[in-house]
Amino acid sequence: MNNEPTDKVVLHESKVFDMSFRGTSNDLSSVKVYTNRSSFQIEKQVSFDSEYEQISSLEYFAGSVLSSILLTLLEQSKKKGSIIEEIEGVLNLSLDNPLSMLGVKGYDVEPCINKTTVTVYLYAELEENELSEFCTMALNHSPVYNTLKRSMELEVNFRRLV
Repeated sequence: MNNEPTDKVVLHESKVFDMSFRGTSNDLSSVKVYTNRSSFQIEKQVSFDSEYEQISSLEYFAGSVLSSILLTLLEQSKKKGSIIEEIEGVLNLSLDNPLSMLGVKGYDVEPCINKTTVTVYLYAELEENELSEFCTMALNHSPVYNTLKRSMELEVNFRRLV
């Protein structure tokens, strides 16, 4: 006979990790984003100016995607006894309809990121099929990857460093 209670109390925090961010614009031309412990300021969504030195929203987004994938692989590697010895990644994205952001006449289609490709270069002492299986399983632990793969074309390729 099973003596375990049938009504288990499930804490919200065990199912969902809630986060909150605040953004303000005191000068009405840039946004300062506050996290739990820090803040950063963004002046442009996207910059088409090669001389522009600040980080744009799109660059923060791309950096977040790339770093989330790499950090997920490293975290899962440590859980398996430090499988990965070297890692590097490259992210390429395609922004469709950029001219509509510039207000060019005749271009009013909504801009969006249509495709993102991430190539991860890594060195690990695993056979090719084991490395591929590890990387695929590790990605299951990335909330950023798992969210984006449902909403856009997101391709992640793995290449062995020699």
